Amino acid sequence: MTATSENIPLPDVDIEAVKRERAIDYDPFSAKDIEVNLAQLAARRAVNPVTYSGTGGGFWVATGYDEIVSVLRNNNRGYISFPNNPYGEPPAGEATSKRLIPIELDGAEHRQYRKLLEPVFAPKEMQALEPQIRKLANDLIDTWIEDGTVDFVSGFAFPYSATTIILLMGWPLQDAAMMNKWVRTLQHGVLDGDEEAARKAQAKAGAEVREYILSMMAERRARPVDDFSQMLMNIELNGSKLSDDDLYDTFLLLMLAGLDTVQSALAQTFAYLGTRQDKWDEMFAQPETIDLAVEEFLRYTAPAVPTRTVTNDYMVVGDVPVPRGERVHCPLGAANRDPKYYPDPDEIDYNRPAKPHLAFGLGPHRCIGLHLARLEMKIAFEELRARIPRFGLTEGHTPVGHLGFAWGVDDVYLSFPPGPRRA
Repeated sequence: MTATSENIPLPDVDIEAVKRERAIDYDPFSAKDIEVNLAQLAARRAVNPVTYSGTGGGFWVATGYDEIVSVLRNNNRGYISFPNNPYGEPPAGEATSKRLIPIELDGAEHRQYRKLLEPVFAPKEMQALEPQIRKLANDLIDTWIEDGTVDFVSGFAFPYSATTIILLMGWPLQDAAMMNKWVRTLQHGVLDGDEEAARKAQAKAGAEVREYILSMMAERRARPVDDFSQMLMNIELNGSKLSDDDLYDTFLLLMLAGLDTVQSALAQTFAYLGTRQDKWDEMFAQPETIDLAVEEFLRYTAPAVPTRTVTNDYMVVGDVPVPRGERVHCPLGAANRDPKYYPDPDEIDYNRPAKPHLAFGLGPHRCIGLHLARLEMKIAFEELRARIPRFGLTEGHTPVGHLGFAWGVDDVYLSFPPGPRRA
């Protein structure tokens, strides 16, 4: 059955009985490894692509491609995107009790913000950043190329994605490490901590990042600068500039998405390639393969995990009529590993038959930064290939993944033949 967009009464179904029948608890914020989690989600999907978890107040978990597509396509037509949290609370507690702009907006309000932001993230604008991004990649490689070993996450994936978004925003580059700490806490809570500790840490991080962003805005007002951040502060909706609260939400979303998503995709990619050098070589066997490789690794990694809340009397997900007010959690990585559309989904296949992946989401909330993300991935592959054509996972160091608001990997230790610095 497809998702219902009509606001009609709930069918004569004992939904509580359905919940009991399909009860499989799920912790979306655990320190569980991503591949272990995907294997467990695949086992759920094989039994039923829509199950129910009683954790965090209760939510539905969709694991099939069709079921997740049916939810994402119906934003503002039976679902809303606030709060983007299966537990039904904002990720940083009181510090972000308002909706993150534009990811947690819907309808006309969301379209207004998208219309303002999309030109900034257009392909032509992103291509203009290419020389700076290539220089950044090589500057980072220079810091460890002579050592023959590196924690790829802290030595490349994070500072590369973080500094790229900071370049775009025009923020101080020396603040990257501090931002990473905030992002980790807001997105993932406290790894191995209980729910109470995670919420306290997220509220503290939210307060600190709010103070930082508001002080940055005050500085810009005192000394205007011609850049992306200033442009956001100058835009108007319905004849009025954005309030400080709305600007804060917009900057916070861009920081969270920009620092975390590409970092996660690169970390997962090189954790895989560290044991599959044949796929690293195949990526560069033909000029056209690298673009296919970017898409295949985006499908394979897919860090985002959106949640939607039903606003109609009910919406049908798979064969379940989910009532008003209940939430549906949609791990995009699970959709991208659905064997119905991706044969041997846990394998990397650069020649995979065309099927749109969901790494950037779908529908009105499809990721606005997709062109930048693709460019970052391609440049990283090309510059790393030129500098470390051979590498492998360092013996004794197994990459450690985690879940959260964006799935990621804590560290990926690589070893390789040392090379010369370029700078």
